[in-house]
Amino acid sequence: MNKSVVLALGFILSGIFISAQTFDKQAPQGFDIEKKEISHGKIDTVTYESKTVGTQRKALVYTPPGFEKKAQYPVLYLLHGIGGDEKEWFRNGTPQIILENLYAQGK
Repeated sequence: MNKSVVLALGFILSGIFISAQTFDKQAPQGFDIEKKEISHGKIDTVTYESKTVGTQRKALVYTPPGFEKKAQYPVLYLLHGIGGDEKEWFRNGTPQIILENLYAQGK
């Protein structure tokens, strides 16, 4: 066999036995389950002028329960991949529910 085939085969087989990630901790049970008894935030669509692409773009903004404009909050940016849009995380996940559960726990 030539060296490139042997090298490629070695890389493929090594991936079977070696993982790039280890999972030391599991997420708490129910972390992404909606709880009706807690306060819920709000999701708004905003439009902004993108200087990078030269067009109007859309983004979703989640504000937590009890949001006040004058208060300061930590920010989490969830970016979609190529081919996605501003609703990608909400179609395929539940970031607002996870955040609400964390807020309800005081985190």
